[in-house]
Amino acid sequence: MSQSGNRSKLPANPTLKDINWYKKQINWGDLPPFYHMVAQSLGESEGLLTHGFDNAVKRIIDKRNWNLNQLGGHIDDNNIIHCDNKPRLALYQVFTERGFELHAVPYAKDQEIDQYVKGNRLMEFNLWDPLNMRLILRVNQLHKFIGFYFEHGDDADFALILHAHKTVHNVIQFLQEHVHVVKVSGVSIRSFFDTQERLVGEIDADALQLSALKLGSSEQKK
Repeated sequence: MSQSGNRSKLPANPTLKDINWYKKQINWGDLPPFYHMVAQSLGESEGLLTHGFDNAVKRIIDKRNWNLNQLGGHIDDNNIIHCDNKPRLALYQVFTERGFELHAVPYAKDQEIDQYVKGNRLMEFNLWDPLNMRLILRVNQLHKFIGFYFEHGDDADFALILHAHKTVHNVIQFLQEHVHVVKVSGVSIRSFFDTQERLVGEIDADALQLSALKLGSSEQKK
């Protein structure tokens, strides 16, 4: 079915709400289950910086959990915490069987420490618990959704993927403002998308060449 001429389009910099609304417009008023799952987990990731509930980001930036002795900090007479330095983190962007994930790993001296640690004088956090501090965010099944987009996707699906990329960027930027992010490594959503796009292009090119070979072979038999 062709798109109606008076149907509204996405704004230049759409919110998640805009994208969901647009998806409904081009999908008979429904959000497909796969799309809805990705959009829902993306909404939860957006809420990391705005909602009041406890999450890994809030635990990481909570100065009450910073090792003030290691960071050159102190608490003044008004019970306000001051720090000359911020705790260091390494951030990793990874795709797992569950989807896209952003991980955080702290430092002790120059070593990354990916384990439970409490009260160690070399750590820059009083408590580091990977169970509730390592995983910053997850966008469920994003890798499969990107693959789906190249096979059956539409403009709303692409907008959702782009919005996921922007959301992760915003979370990384927020952490860079509140702690010392030493590095951001791994596979970003953009690089994963670009790789998939190249693979799809190679498949198409091979299919065209194979088709040409078959055509040439049939002509020779005439």
